[in-house]
Amino acid sequence: MPTIETKVEIARPPEIVAEAFLDPANVVHWTQYLDRFEIVSGKPGEVGSIAHLHYIRKGRPYVLKDVLQEIVPNKYFRSNVTGGGLKARIETWLREKNGNTMVTIRWSGAGSTLIMRLILPFLRGAILRHTRQELDTFKTLVETHGAHFLSEDK
Repeated sequence: MPTIETKVEIARPPEIVAEAFLDPANVVHWTQYLDRFEIVSGKPGEVGSIAHLHYIRKGRPYVLKDVLQEIVPNKYFRSNVTGGGLKARIETWLREKNGNTMVTIRWSGAGSTLIMRLILPFLRGAILRHTRQELDTFKTLVETHGAHFLSEDK
């Protein structure tokens, strides 16, 4: 099971960073290829809430299911994401550091189909680069706009 971890320091307090992470309207602005984030059950930020993540990559649409498994307000989130031959656990830690927030994301995934079980170990570097790019975009947006990103355009 490939695991990656990446960190970034954001010049905002953990409360703002957590609110930005949990705002469904923000997700499409910092997540590559994400066309739409749809809450299908529960409320954003509540354990057990379920969202469908509608992606379009290279003209091909696909949907992943995201279930929020655990939350410690302003400190930790854990989701399980499934679909497209993949099952992943995504953990996010927020730690206060001199008024800023150190964000750590750990992604652990496994293939749920034979082909994904075979190729996923070779995708570790690409997943890490992709996660870093998204986290850097998130950092810029939070430092520029705070908890709620302004633009409707992606």
